Amino acid sequence: MNLAISFNKPAIPAKLSQPSVEETMGISISLHNRRIPMINPSLFAKHPRDLIEEISEYKRETERLGKIYDLHRQLSTTLDLDAMIETFSRWLAPMTPHHLVAYRHFGRKRIHVACSTHGPLRLQMQAAAHELMVHPVDCVTKGGLPSLNQYFHLWALNSDHNDSLLILHPQPDVTATSFCNFETDILHELRGPLKRALAYDDLYDQARRDLLTGLVNRRVFEERATLEMANAHRSGHPLALACLDLDHFKAINDRFGHGKGDEVLQTVSQTFSRTVRDADLLARVGGDEFAMILPNTSLENAGLLMERLCRAIRDLNIHAPDTPPLGVSVGIALWSSNDSIENWWHRADAALYRAKSKGRSQVCC
Repeated sequence: MNLAISFNKPAIPAKLSQPSVEETMGISISLHNRRIPMINPSLFAKHPRDLIEEISEYKRETERLGKIYDLHRQLSTTLDLDAMIETFSRWLAPMTPHHLVAYRHFGRKRIHVACSTHGPLRLQMQAAAHELMVHPVDCVTKGGLPSLNQYFHLWALNSDHNDSLLILHPQPDVTATSFCNFETDILHELRGPLKRALAYDDLYDQARRDLLTGLVNRRVFEERATLEMANAHRSGHPLALACLDLDHFKAINDRFGHGKGDEVLQTVSQTFSRTVRDADLLARVGGDEFAMILPNTSLENAGLLMERLCRAIRDLNIHAPDTPPLGVSVGIALWSSNDSIENWWHRADAALYRAKSKGRSQVCC
């Protein structure tokens, strides 16, 4: 900006009927090369209260977009459907308190569930979810579950009605929460990641699962462990790791051969799968070695669950002649914020060896 100031009163141009303020004061100002912002005059025509409301609306929209972006960012960290539904459930919780989120693609038999309850109530809610999602829905469906003191909301995610999303919650109407403020955006954001996860399952199922038992393999286990560690760091919720090793399995292999041993491993895997919760991840990580990740689970609760697993394997009453029955030894470790996955695994594995040394078929922490 070029600024020239003189104190001699300039002559008043004849074409001006009245002098400008600058001319009256004897000051001349050059605006050459000065950039003057263009201001929309319509803004000044509004009442101040209208402007405040408009600014508030911009803030609300910014917050809404921020939440949608955060959902998209979190969903992009995994291609595992169970992890994706769990991630969505945790993202949704501050806005809409709920106990269960379930997703089903009707081209597949399995329903993917994230449930925050435990014990008998958990089983009842899972059973209710399976019953509600037996058939596709062609619109939004909602209602009550008096026996569980819960309400449900069921959406069709796609126009072909092949995908359904279910939420069980304590509010009489989930649309009374902030969920309804951008329900359409939330459902839209879910469609793409879920579709990618389904395609990923189709393409890489063989690479991600143990062919003998059908459980996920170590590669998927480590991927999920990394995700759960990040979630535990954000939420502060406890996260447990269990290392499991079969007892006296070698005697069965030696006496009956590897064919019988494979049958036993399949039976054990099915027994484990019936006992663990949907939110937990069970993997076969070696010959007769298994591992579990237990999100939002204290050391005490993890121990109780593992004790049930030990009893379930003993109840199979599988054994070779003149040898003790098949059992399972378990070591448990809670994740701490300074743990790497390797250190966390090492502590759980050390607890497993303590269980072995104390007589096997038991749990150590």
